[in-house]
Amino acid sequence: MLCLRKSVVVLGIVAFALLGGCATVPKQAFNKAANADIKTVVVLDTPSSGEFMVQNFGHPGVSFGLIGGLIAAADMQSKTNSFTEKMKAAGFNPAAEFNSMLVDELRRLGYQVKVARALRPKPAILESYDNLDQDTDAYLDSVINWSGYFTASPVSNYIPAVRAMVRIVKRKGKEIAYQELISYGYEMPGGQAINIPADARYAFRDFDDLTREHQRALEGIRSGIPMLVRQVGRDLSN
Repeated sequence: MLCLRKSVVVLGIVAFALLGGCATVPKQAFNKAANADIKTVVVLDTPSSGEFMVQNFGHPGVSFGLIGGLIAAADMQSKTNSFTEKMKAAGFNPAAEFNSMLVDELRRLGYQVKVARALRPKPAILESYDNLDQDTDAYLDSVINWSGYFTASPVSNYIPAVRAMVRIVKRKGKEIAYQELISYGYEMPGGQAINIPADARYAFRDFDDLTREHQRALEGIRSGIPMLVRQVGRDLSN
C-alpha cells in the first residue's frame, strides 16, 4: 500500500509537469521602501520531503493510461529511492544548506536575524504565524518543493532540479510582503517560477550515468542552492 501511495504521488508530479506546471501561486514583489519598517526577521526552518527525485516527464508508460502511468511512477520512485540513498549517505541536506545561506544573506542585507523552528504538519509553507516569536517585525518562511534530477524524455539528459518557495510575512497584520517561486536547472514548461539555468557539466545521459557519477550529481544540485539564495537577495534589494 505504501509503495502504491508513493507511486501515485510521483504520477501526480508527472501530471503536473505535463500540464505545464500550472499550479497558481500568487507572487508578491518586495517593495523595500514600503517595507522599511522591517528591521528584524525571524528565519524559520526550511522543510523538504527528504527525497531526491528522479523524474522522466516523457516516460513511455505515461502514454498508456492509468496502468502504464502507475508502472512509470513505480519506475521513477525506484530510481528516486536509489538516488536518495546515495545523497543521504553523503550527508547532503539541501534544505538545511538553503536555510543557512538565507540567514547569511539577510544579515548581509542589513537585517537583524533570528532563527526558529516551526511546528509543521507537513513539509510546506505555514498557514498561520500566530504561535511564533512575537519579538520581530517579520517572518521569512520557505520550503524546498523538490530537489533531484529531471529529464524531458528517455533520450534527453537528466539535469539538476531544485525549486524553492520563499515568503516574508509581517508580524503585525500578517501581510505578505514578499512571495516568490525560484527554480534552478530543469524548467517546467509554462511554470511560474523564476528559473536559473544549470551548468551543462551537470547534465547526465541516463540514470546509470547519474548514479555512477553521484558525487558530480550532488555537486550539480548543491551548486544551485546559492544561486537561489542570491535571487532572493536581489529581490529584497529592490
